[in-house]
Amino acid sequence: MSVQEIADQADMIEAGINDGRAVGISEATIRFIKNTMLSDSCSVDQAMVKLHIPPEERQYFKDLLAKEQ
Repeated sequence: MSVQEIADQADMIEAGINDGRAVGISEATIRFIKNTMLSDSCSVDQAMVKLHIPPEERQYFKDLLAKEQ
């Protein structure tokens, strides 16, 4: 195996790890939103404001929540 092939494999592994991290962060954020909605009896929008989720990311999380239902 050449040095370039090893480097390419390392890049693919790193990309996979980063993708996994992103999925984990999204899943945790969804749990935080749901828990906030339940504990504070608030809407999804109110929960995201309370959690300081940036406005540009809110639709993404709304879409994920909709897929779960």
